Amino acid sequence: MSRLPVSLDPFQPRALDQQWQADFGRRDLPRLSAVVPEATPVDVHVQLGLVRGLLGETRLQGRITGELGQECQRCLGLMSWTFSLEPDVVVAGPGGLPEGLGRGQDVLELDEDGLLRPAEFVEEEILLALPLSPRHRECVEQLQREFESGTGGGQGENPFAALKKLRRSP
Repeated sequence: MSRLPVSLDPFQPRALDQQWQADFGRRDLPRLSAVVPEATPVDVHVQLGLVRGLLGETRLQGRITGELGQECQRCLGLMSWTFSLEPDVVVAGPGGLPEGLGRGQDVLELDEDGLLRPAEFVEEEILLALPLSPRHRECVEQLQREFESGTGGGQGENPFAALKKLRRSP
């Protein structure tokens, strides 16, 4: 396995059946670092390769693993999010996609220069996988207990019942 290149032409014959790996940190992934709290780690390990698919398409496949810091949306404390992604995308070339490719297939459209930039791809995949509302396991369990007991974390009357009282009768 060789080092992940900064950019490459995925349609060059020598690029096929190559395997690359790299380790990324906070300074290597600027867009990701902008959404991760500063006091938390950004550790990403990547293994990617280009292969020819059954329909003659060029596919980018691999594994992206790592750990990122997040802020719990319940207690606002720092937490660690461990992830493991296995991307399998079709690289769209200048000729478009081959016929017969399924509609649900993930497609990576290259920039105008036709070059694949693996670090940008990795960063995009992680950004898409980030949890919408990260929470500690303990916070989720506490929320479930409150919901099941009927306390729901809120005090007082149901807000919809209060709105019903405010509604004017005809």
